[in-house]
Amino acid sequence: MQSIPLAEIHEAIAKIGCPTFTTLDGDTMHSRIISVCGGDDEGIYFLTMNVKPFYRQLKANPQVALCGIYPSGRKEGKNKDGQPYLEPGFFLRLTGEAREVTDEEVRKKAQAGSEPHQYALEDAERYPAMRLFCIFKGKGEIFDYDFEMENRDHKLLRTRFAFGGESVSEAGVHIDPTACIGCGACFETCTFKAIEEDGNVFRVQGEWCDECGSCIQVCPVEAIEVSETM
Repeated sequence: MQSIPLAEIHEAIAKIGCPTFTTLDGDTMHSRIISVCGGDDEGIYFLTMNVKPFYRQLKANPQVALCGIYPSGRKEGKNKDGQPYLEPGFFLRLTGEAREVTDEEVRKKAQAGSEPHQYALEDAERYPAMRLFCIFKGKGEIFDYDFEMENRDHKLLRTRFAFGGESVSEAGVHIDPTACIGCGACFETCTFKAIEEDGNVFRVQGEWCDECGSCIQVCPVEAIEVSETM
């Protein structure tokens, strides 16, 4: 399974600009658009004010989820098959845990030249209620798509990542090699080119798999297992 360093996650989030952040208030989910102010080898940083519900939700339950798309989620025109056209790009999703960064840590790292911490200090001068948070552990995926195969010969490249001690499962459905009879029905139906022949059986290349389920529907011996939760 491929993985990527935190620096590439920071870069992807910077391209997105302002992803959605979701928190929990009891059993109720709340989402909002938040500007991420940077990252380092300890995690991903964002700001909120200690008078907002967002802050109270984070303090009561530090679990967060964020998601965003680049360059745009808008569908423009039609492709050659008459389906909506989506420009090549990627979306990023991440689930993790956030902590409030102490004032002492903000000052210390700002003096050492950390841009997120310098930004937090500057913002706190304008808005004294501002507080810095760090997503210090998490896991997620960059879902790079090119549905019309304009730039490569397959539609997807899914790269999963984990940091801060977390682990992540592999993407894609799975073909049980002991149950596969090698009929090739899954290979023929997969429009994502994610299935390849492996000797007398077939296997799924998870990084290319959309988990659309078409292969599961046509397998005559139910040899294909659904994907695991990330």
